[in-house]
Amino acid sequence: MTASIPTSTVAIPTGYRPAFIVGGGLIGLLAAFVVGPLVSWLVGRIGDAPGMLRLAAELPLAWAIPVLTVVGAIGGFLIVGKWMDEAGAIKVSARGITVHTEDADRFIAAEDISGLARTGHKELLVLGAGGRELLRSRLEAEMVPGLVAALDAHGLPGLAPVDPHEADFTTWVDGAGLVEEDLEELLRSRRRALADKRGGAAEDALEALRDRGVMVRDRDGRQQIRTIGRQG
Repeated sequence: MTASIPTSTVAIPTGYRPAFIVGGGLIGLLAAFVVGPLVSWLVGRIGDAPGMLRLAAELPLAWAIPVLTVVGAIGGFLIVGKWMDEAGAIKVSARGITVHTEDADRFIAAEDISGLARTGHKELLVLGAGGRELLRSRLEAEMVPGLVAALDAHGLPGLAPVDPHEADFTTWVDGAGLVEEDLEELLRSRRRALADKRGGAAEDALEALRDRGVMVRDRDGRQQIRTIGRQG
């Protein structure tokens, strides 16, 4: 009996953490030498400088070098940590994929997946039967090689470089009659929910639209739609 392949976890590679910390420290080191001239230039130009810059400029160089280097390293640590948290993780197994984000987890069974693609907007797109969208989730470029390898290792569909339905989307214009009135109302509800940062309500409207055969994506502050057959 062949042993099953362990679940693969795809995330931002951990090697980026020390890189950001060292990079932040180097920026802080450089800042120790330029903060004084920068503050002098700002004062001469506009008559003032931000308080933190003025405070740093008052430090003797012997103190400024270690202090700003440490501050820069801490800043790099915080930035890369936030980036990695927001990127989340994707677990891949023969059973399917599980997408972990900061505020939700979503499992999609392998038998429901007809295709996967990455879009030009740092998105993972998971498609089901008939072109229905099952998921759009954040996907950093740094995660792509690991995801490609994991999908192949577990026998799932490969990751296409573009959305196969890219050309089918149209920007929704309220009242233009692109869809039926009840669907327009769902699109309006989703637009309001996104503007009010009510993620749950926006997700509910999105699922209702998908169930009615309307796939939705967000581009430049606008909703774009494509239609397929109604589910069920």
